[in-house]
Amino acid sequence: MHRPLPMETEPPLKVLVVDDHDVVRLGVRHVLSALDRPSTVREAATVRDALAAMTADPADLLLLDLGLGDDLALAALPRLRDAAPRARILVLTSMPEDLYAERCLRAGADGFVPKSSLSATLLEAVRTVLAGQIWVSPDQREALLRRATGRTAGSPDGPELSARELEVLRLVAAGRSTREIADHLNRSVKTIETHKQSLKLKLDADSPAMLVRKAIAFLGDGH
Repeated sequence: MHRPLPMETEPPLKVLVVDDHDVVRLGVRHVLSALDRPSTVREAATVRDALAAMTADPADLLLLDLGLGDDLALAALPRLRDAAPRARILVLTSMPEDLYAERCLRAGADGFVPKSSLSATLLEAVRTVLAGQIWVSPDQREALLRRATGRTAGSPDGPELSARELEVLRLVAAGRSTREIADHLNRSVKTIETHKQSLKLKLDADSPAMLVRKAIAFLGDGH
């Protein structure tokens, strides 16, 4: 009499949730408990901790907030991707999708979910990226397709800014001085002044006060 072969069990999904708010990390844990497979969830509150965690033991799924205190995690996406090439990276943030989604995808993310989304949407996004596909909202998907096929009507919504310029702009909008921005980003004052001059030209701001107003308007409620 042949004994039945033991059923192969799927290994737990290794998840890393990177957010600087404990209540958000707790909420994401709760949502992930509804997945169809067991998972082990680790947490990090900073880019540095996330990089260390992904280097030591790469996760299968990384859920990443863009705004970690004063840090903008967009610039860290390529390093996170290099640390774990096979991981799926899903950005979960309150920052505007129309401004950041495409930049995140270009930097190495597999999907973008606004924090205002329903829990069912987050679950669908997680399942989609784990299946090897890209996730953005239907509206953003349509916009990306139109840009990719050259069918976007009119001019772009705003100037194209680099990841570093976005970091500087976000800190300008928060009221940080040039010296404070330089210290925070570990750059020279001269370098930050160069970025600010470039931002003034791109945003058509003719004074420091105007740059602050333009920065707040450009970033919207997500700054």
